[in-house]
Amino acid sequence: MAFSAEAFQRQLTTARFGRACRVVPEAGSTIDLAWKWLRAGGPEGGVVIADRQTQARGRLGRPWAAPEGGLWMSALARPDIPAHRGGRLGVLVALATAEGVSVETGCSATLRWPNDVLIQGRKVGGVLIDAQINMDRVGAAVLSLGINVNTPSEALPPELHETATSLLSETGRCWSLETLAARILGNLERDWPLLLAEAPGLAARWRELDAILAAEVCVEIGSSRAQGLNQGIDEEGALMVKTVDGTRRITSGEVRFLRPTTG
Repeated sequence: MAFSAEAFQRQLTTARFGRACRVVPEAGSTIDLAWKWLRAGGPEGGVVIADRQTQARGRLGRPWAAPEGGLWMSALARPDIPAHRGGRLGVLVALATAEGVSVETGCSATLRWPNDVLIQGRKVGGVLIDAQINMDRVGAAVLSLGINVNTPSEALPPELHETATSLLSETGRCWSLETLAARILGNLERDWPLLLAEAPGLAARWRELDAILAAEVCVEIGSSRAQGLNQGIDEEGALMVKTVDGTRRITSGEVRFLRPTTG
């Protein structure tokens, strides 16, 4: 069923996020549409939602399957924050998404650094932050998320059947895309003041949802790698890994190997 802008806005509790909304039946990528709108003067908090995407992408430009039935949404932002605080954007969107899924569906959504949303260890969605940095400040950004909501398992690529899932597959029922989108944006607006806050709290909330906390991880960072115990994230969203040489702070990388701790 097509996403209803009217039903969505009736459920919004926000003053900013989602109040300006563009819904399209198909997009190459909502990220591209959001950037076009943002550069044309679109309002902060405006969102682009597509029923399906034909050229969706994840981290590092990887293709992302985005068929009908999923929630594919990008929001416009002008945070104007120091570049070293840019990692907080991803943390805020990931927390808003996972907490929204859990509250609306009763499924216990967890997070896997840097951007995966999981249910029972299988990926149900992800977030992506595309930021513009000038003079060491993040002046503009597109905050994107994708969730397999009412997506039947057969609609997912065969190579993902063992590692991905959908809310439909997990619960046996369909869910309102409009309600879920409104809930996530409400969470995001609630937490938006934390973007500049010096007080701790984001890292602790992530730890509560961290699917790989206390697991042995191997993180590939360009041509190097770090292996050790995942200690969660710091307040700026960096992964903290305890290696044999001490704790290493990782701001970007790929988690390639996970193993629960023993003993």
